[in-house]
Amino acid sequence: MKYQKKQQTIVGIDYSLNSPAICIAGDDFDFDKCSFHFLTSKKKHIGKFGKNIFGYEHKDYNTPIERFTNISTWALDTIHKHKSDTAKVFIEGYSFGSKGQAVFQIAENCGILKYRLQMSPTILYDTVVPSVVKKYASGKGNADKQLMYDSFKEHTKQDLLKMFDMGKLNNPVTDIVDSYYIAKVGYENSSSH
Repeated sequence: MKYQKKQQTIVGIDYSLNSPAICIAGDDFDFDKCSFHFLTSKKKHIGKFGKNIFGYEHKDYNTPIERFTNISTWALDTIHKHKSDTAKVFIEGYSFGSKGQAVFQIAENCGILKYRLQMSPTILYDTVVPSVVKKYASGKGNADKQLMYDSFKEHTKQDLLKMFDMGKLNNPVTDIVDSYYIAKVGYENSSSH
């Protein structure tokens, strides 16, 4: 009897309230073989960009919990739609730059996603420290968004600012870049590769 090796999908999530982004990679990690998905409230960012980047509109909500549930449902649906047999999901850990009420909303939002990921029998998840992602991407653990973008552009030969017709760095470009490097760190450190 011949056993077939289970296929594993690597997923990197830059999770946030306003512009969460997901990078889904297969067995061979390459920008062109990844698919990118993000949520946005900006009409001009809804749709397909290039051949593998997709923007979706946030759903309306009445309460914070409904908002967090909508975002986590979108994330889970995206993962399930694009994964093979199993998925290894990597989420960037918390950065401590947020202040006030936002800290609690960010934590509640991510907590709901982590709980729902844990309940899924075909998904494993782990967190990656933000400084590790930054150092992997750029060589500096305290890299800013510009340095991350410059590294991404150099590594992938993709100019997302041009693709999105943006003059300066902002969502969703910075989130796509982060999700790419979160997935790449996960891919490189995954025991299955």
